[in-house]
Amino acid sequence: MERTRSAGLRLALVIAIPILAFISLGAWALSSPVASSPDDDFHLPAIWCGIGDRPGLCESPTGEPTSTDRYVPAAIPTAPCYAFHDTQSGACWNPNQPGMARVTRANIDHLYPPVFYAAMAPLATKNIEASVIAMRFVNAAFIVGVLTAVFFALPRRLRPALLVSALAASVPLGLFLLASTNPSSWAILSAAIVWICCYGALTTEGRRRYVLIGLSILGAVIGGGARADAAIFAVFGAVVAVCLAYRSWRRQRSALIGVVAVIVVSAAFYASARQSGATLGGLGTDAAPLTFAQNVSNFLEVPQLWTGALGSWGLGWLDTTMPAAVWVLTTAVFAGAIFIGLRSASRTKLLMVLLAFTAIWIVPFVMLYLSHATVGNQVQPRYILPLMIILLGVASAPNSDQRTEGGHHLAVGAAALAGTAAIALQFDIRRYTTGVDKHGIDPGSGAEWWWPAAPSPLAVWLIGALAFALMLGLMWWFSRRADGPLLDTTDTVEIAASAGDS
Repeated sequence: MERTRSAGLRLALVIAIPILAFISLGAWALSSPVASSPDDDFHLPAIWCGIGDRPGLCESPTGEPTSTDRYVPAAIPTAPCYAFHDTQSGACWNPNQPGMARVTRANIDHLYPPVFYAAMAPLATKNIEASVIAMRFVNAAFIVGVLTAVFFALPRRLRPALLVSALAASVPLGLFLLASTNPSSWAILSAAIVWICCYGALTTEGRRRYVLIGLSILGAVIGGGARADAAIFAVFGAVVAVCLAYRSWRRQRSALIGVVAVIVVSAAFYASARQSGATLGGLGTDAAPLTFAQNVSNFLEVPQLWTGALGSWGLGWLDTTMPAAVWVLTTAVFAGAIFIGLRSASRTKLLMVLLAFTAIWIVPFVMLYLSHATVGNQVQPRYILPLMIILLGVASAPNSDQRTEGGHHLAVGAAALAGTAAIALQFDIRRYTTGVDKHGIDPGSGAEWWWPAAPSPLAVWLIGALAFALMLGLMWWFSRRADGPLLDTTDTVEIAASAGDS
């Protein structure tokens, strides 16, 4: 009887939580119009041209065989008409503009890796609105599916670390990007899974080890195929995993080969993209080098980028501002998750947390130095978010003798994330339906823009907020059950004695 009930709980987790996660991301997918994610004036043409020339979708200029310019549907370049104008709703755009327009940036020169754009390209049609909605929902389903697969592939004792790292840094920027047409969505996913899959593979045996090796390589392809910096973060995560598992990796040759494969795949993607030059030379700028005082100021102001990912910076084109309650609470959850994870940390874990913490401070500082930019310019929080996720995951990874507990602190954190996600979603919808110069609890009241065939803005907000809250509630409830899918007192960080390690 007890075994049957436990099986029922597992089935509920398999079905309910991923569905709720998809619904909540679906609400974010509908919360903003076409081209609302950062640099979509580049990313959308790159998607439409992601698998080469196609009549009416992506066409090369006639008589210019070496040109990197392309013709795309005329409505695409004008889609971000509201960008940087927060009082302007999404109604400024006309999706029915006829003909084709020439664009000078469509990733023909491989500025970015091509995999993300090629994956989205089959969904591109002449109906731009329908295409973008399809891309966002397919991307959301893909991300939820990969995270679900990784969750069940991991030993139970490592599953909470995956959830904490994926959730405690996701509100609001992560949720917005994961349901977008921006390649940063894949960079976030890669950061969440590569390091923990490598670590899991190095500390288990049997079929689970090979599944985790495969998933870690998939994560490297996802990240490296989307952004060059995500390839670097994948390598960083793999190195952290090896260091954390140093007591057991010498007996895990196959897992080590998998880690090497992650590094090789990431290096290949990094080398293939022109975007990789920004790592050594900074983001393109004609500004003069920074003074010593400006560099000191940058070093002290870097934490702005962390809180920026947690809501102190705007979403979209950085013009969808969040109330202070969002970033204050999400920052508290982020910091709290790290401190709770360090309650009984081993020396190795402390060193890896310190290394990850150093990375989220030094990487943006160096990028700003090379770009001759001060905090607030050039370098954005979304560039640093993958490193923040790795830091959270490493801090949350349990020691060999540590049992994960689902106490009141988890309930408080879940409540804070649910509340801030609801606020952020309402503000994001309102910004595009009317602009920020109009207010109201119902984000659809007085709407100037909305999707032609979608539930009302109010329904999208309520359904998305409720789905996210229920998902967190179910996770918390399962975390309190020793027989549930999140906890297992028999799991240890040492190599399992049998191939059937759970």
